[in-house]
Amino acid sequence: MPQINGGSTETLIPAMIIFSVIVSTLLGMPNEIVNSRNDGVYRNYKINGISKISTLLVPAISTAVHSFIVSCIIFFTAPMLFDIESKYSLISLLIVFFCVYITCSGIALIIGSISDNTSVTVVLAQIIFLPSMLIGGLMIPTSQLPKSLIKFSELLPTTYAMDLLEALNNINPSKYSSLLSILVLLSVGLIGYIVANYLFRFDVTDKSKKKIIALFVLLPFVINILFL
Repeated sequence: MPQINGGSTETLIPAMIIFSVIVSTLLGMPNEIVNSRNDGVYRNYKINGISKISTLLVPAISTAVHSFIVSCIIFFTAPMLFDIESKYSLISLLIVFFCVYITCSGIALIIGSISDNTSVTVVLAQIIFLPSMLIGGLMIPTSQLPKSLIKFSELLPTTYAMDLLEALNNINPSKYSSLLSILVLLSVGLIGYIVANYLFRFDVTDKSKKKIIALFVLLPFVINILFL
């Protein structure tokens, strides 16, 4: 990262924390959901009367605990390993962690709910993961992107996460207010959980609902781009 962005050491700790959340949610949770469905685990849940939302909260909560532990390890060890100092407050990092986790876990639950196999989950997750890494502010500040990519980057949760970090700490000029970034991220996450609950299937034999509904999760991003 320093070779790409000379100032990346300043944002290394939050970028690594956000990266760990994205990997745990987008690349991990969907596969767990699909495998459990295909192996008949969720069929047993349905027989025993366990609700959809309770079923979805199992991977969401377990992944949250895992992500938080990893983030704590990063926060306490990165300054020693990389000889850097974090200029961001602990409270701001906790707020960003919470918002990013809610957002990415909501999206991950949708991917797991609509995917029939793990090959599909990988493709769908990469559509969000790769752009988030490249143009979402983790490796290169969005302000340094070509104008043609800036609008596209506003469809990515990491863009709002990194901007929120700057807004909360008043270090560099932020594009959005902290309240707006929080509202956008939490709205995406909330819609994600609602849509995932609607589209979730306990069994591979269950009829799939209209998967196009999954795109509703992008609505807060689109509204922000067009009207705010």
